[in-house]
Amino acid sequence: MKTIGTPGRWPATMAALCGTLALLAGCATGPTHPALVAARQDNTLPPLVPMRRFVANIDAVNGHVLSPDGQQLVWVQAVGTDVGLGVRKTADAAEVNSASTRTFATGTLARPFVSGPTYLWLPDSRHLAYLKDFTGDENTQIFVLDTEAPGAKPWAVTPWPGVRSAMLGWGAPGSATFFFANNQRDRSSMDLFEGDARTRTVREIARSEPDSRVLAWFIDTRRELAGRMRQLGSVDGSDSQLELRQPDGSWRAFKTVKAFNSFWPQRIDREAGRLWALTNAERDKVVLVEADLATGAEKLVAEDAAVDLDYGVFPPQQGAPLAYVSEPGRPRIAYLDTALGGEVAGAVKVARERGWLNAEPVITRPASMTTDQRRMVLRSTTENESVELLLDRNSGQVARLTPPREPTADLFSPMEPYSFKASDGLVVHGYLVRPRGVQGPAPLVVNIHGGPWVRDSWQSASFTPTQMLANRGYAVLQVNYRGSGGYGRAFMMAGARETSGRLQRDIAEAVQWAIDQGVADPKRMAVLGGSFGGFSVLAQLIQKPHDYRCGVDLVGVANWPRVIENWPPFWRNRHYFAAFFGDVNKPEERARMLQDSPISQIDRITAPLLVIHGANDVRVLREDSDEVVATLQKLGRPVEYMSFPDEGHSVRKWRNRLAQWRKIEDTLAVCLGGRSNGFDFYELMPRS
Repeated sequence: MKTIGTPGRWPATMAALCGTLALLAGCATGPTHPALVAARQDNTLPPLVPMRRFVANIDAVNGHVLSPDGQQLVWVQAVGTDVGLGVRKTADAAEVNSASTRTFATGTLARPFVSGPTYLWLPDSRHLAYLKDFTGDENTQIFVLDTEAPGAKPWAVTPWPGVRSAMLGWGAPGSATFFFANNQRDRSSMDLFEGDARTRTVREIARSEPDSRVLAWFIDTRRELAGRMRQLGSVDGSDSQLELRQPDGSWRAFKTVKAFNSFWPQRIDREAGRLWALTNAERDKVVLVEADLATGAEKLVAEDAAVDLDYGVFPPQQGAPLAYVSEPGRPRIAYLDTALGGEVAGAVKVARERGWLNAEPVITRPASMTTDQRRMVLRSTTENESVELLLDRNSGQVARLTPPREPTADLFSPMEPYSFKASDGLVVHGYLVRPRGVQGPAPLVVNIHGGPWVRDSWQSASFTPTQMLANRGYAVLQVNYRGSGGYGRAFMMAGARETSGRLQRDIAEAVQWAIDQGVADPKRMAVLGGSFGGFSVLAQLIQKPHDYRCGVDLVGVANWPRVIENWPPFWRNRHYFAAFFGDVNKPEERARMLQDSPISQIDRITAPLLVIHGANDVRVLREDSDEVVATLQKLGRPVEYMSFPDEGHSVRKWRNRLAQWRKIEDTLAVCLGGRSNGFDFYELMPRS
């Protein structure tokens, strides 16, 4: 069976090993599902893509960020056999292997949503700050490297195990300063600090005292502490209050926010006397508003009638938002600065004419820009790829930053938005990927997102786990069930106290929709998910709304009281848990929560189950998975367990991800009849 190799810039050591290790690689496993067998006979199946391309894609170069002065670029790429950062002069932007390129080995970076940006330039356009999470326990540490001293050891700004740190942004223009927060003094709150890379010193700016209960700090466009959001009561679910710092250092109350409302400043500009915030206060959907700092008067800047706004695009220093992004199905951007919108469209036109984009993009958004806004990185995403471009607004010149890669249009399938009306009339949305070259109902993997207060989003058809599953012959169904974020307050709160009820029915009815559409073979379906998605995997296998042939539970919740009683000390959203799952401090509700927990009904699971968990998970303790596996083993049920000692709530290190997805690939091949590419010689590389 044909496979796709790994092209491009292999490290010399890997290239030398390739010939020898290839002899050790196992053979690919052909499909057994009838639809896939027929497609193979008709020669319509796409080539198998090795698993390493999805998890150890060493030719990937992305995430370009401009230095504030516009003279340099930084991006993520492989360095040796691990993750690192690359830096080169902007003048050499189009030359991937230019003489000005320097690389810095960082190892696996922290997850972006845990502690803000994972890497950023400091205002001097020389130093870079980045975040590490060594064990997966979300106690992130900040490091700073000097790009003009490639051999110098990075400065460990926060070298304290068990302490969580988060980057908050730049310091004064031209300086080497930056703001960050950490909980070294009190694990339940974050104090504010300023670091200076030139002197390698740190000073405290503000402290979250016990009576202030600060939830967040805000830096203004003058690069000074300007605001804080604090919880007014000691109990989560109390109102919160945005306060503005006065010239004498005191705090002025600006806006009170109710428990289930949100109001989060995106920019505070005291020179303009304005702030801009994303909020759903007194609304169903999250919108972008502008507020007068003196009076508090608000005016609506942007909204999307169908969904919450994702974010606004702002210039680096002063100024109003330039654009905003939302995602009703596929993502879309609306430019408030029409001149900029025209320039972006012109850059896309140039990229299309030069063959840098294989189709008209779904969305093109500014990803980074210089302080003067004259240069910017644009991320242009088509159905099949994302390409990063450098636009020089002075000259109008456009350069491609993303290195050319082999076409994937014949390997992968586009992600299609869908919606259906649930049995109670609520409209539920999601995404579907069909296996390429397969006619008729195919084996189905239901990939259930976590949260539940997040959502699945559209992705281009490239090297993602979803496309790996489709490449193996599976239809992949994602469901933004009630309780998901992004579709407004009413839709999210419709999931409260329904996490084992109507929410699970939404998932089951989405599966039935896929069956009715002729997409899914009802006799060959599996459920897969992580965190709350792992809980839903267990719930679906317990409730059996369909004949699921197997399940994959990644860091799934099995015991709600235990999870809630052991959450991280810095979380301040206990009221959301109480609203959705129950109050663990009330005996009758605690009893119901335990009864609704999968561990209380685990004997009803008869389908084969694969359980995966990181030992250092602080969100869902590994004990949940330990207990699920031990109970099923005692009952003699088919269950397998994979645990990673150096991971947490997600598997981040590529060697571990390779082991994880290779196991999932083989598990699904057995229970659903899809393809497996077999042993990948990258599996021979040590994990530490």
